[in-house]
Amino acid sequence: MNIKQCVDFLNFWIRKERGAFYTIPECMELIDAGQLAYYMDCKPKYATSQLIKDILAPFKKKYNFTPSDTISGYIVIPSNSDYLDLLDVQIQYQVSNRIIYYPVKMYNEDERAERLNSQIDPVTVTSPIGEMDVPRYIRLYPTSGYTGTVTYFKRPVKPVYAYTLISGRVIVYNPADSVQLEWRDTEHTPILLKALASIGINLSDQEVSQFAELKAQQNYQGYNHL
Repeated sequence: MNIKQCVDFLNFWIRKERGAFYTIPECMELIDAGQLAYYMDCKPKYATSQLIKDILAPFKKKYNFTPSDTISGYIVIPSNSDYLDLLDVQIQYQVSNRIIYYPVKMYNEDERAERLNSQIDPVTVTSPIGEMDVPRYIRLYPTSGYTGTVTYFKRPVKPVYAYTLISGRVIVYNPADSVQLEWRDTEHTPILLKALASIGINLSDQEVSQFAELKAQQNYQGYNHL
């Protein structure tokens, strides 16, 4: 669905259940809340199946860092990255002609000292540990410079319904300037159901099918309101 169709879907059920309409800005807030709620459902299941990995694939990003980027051991993911959740930190170094990749295990602050003092499994520049300081700020120990990659999830982009007004009342959808959902088409309906659930409208599978049938028969005329 494009963003106009998403708004049509919401307002169809809001009108049916509440006898009212939501404005376009209100629908944008609802859809954004719905996609974040859906993301929170999917995120804990990541890597448990290929399906979930495919669903979240549009939001997986990488940030490559070098020793000049990791002064005092800090990795700072750029502020324009829309960083949301950390997946993995990996360093790399060269031994002879071979590149070695090492996964950095992340520790909580109450575990850090004990881990740094370990003589059985010492922390070194080739086997560092990491700690999330604040969002986007990761510190590696020992506090040296490193080369590697951070893999993370970015925030799903907020949708935008662009339109023009004719005679101050007729809304004409502008797809060129609109921002669509980044999710796969198969995830749009679950996101919209989450959006409706956030305002107390819970639909059954039969009701969702009913909407699809109405659209197919062209029996529904959508109305968008400012």
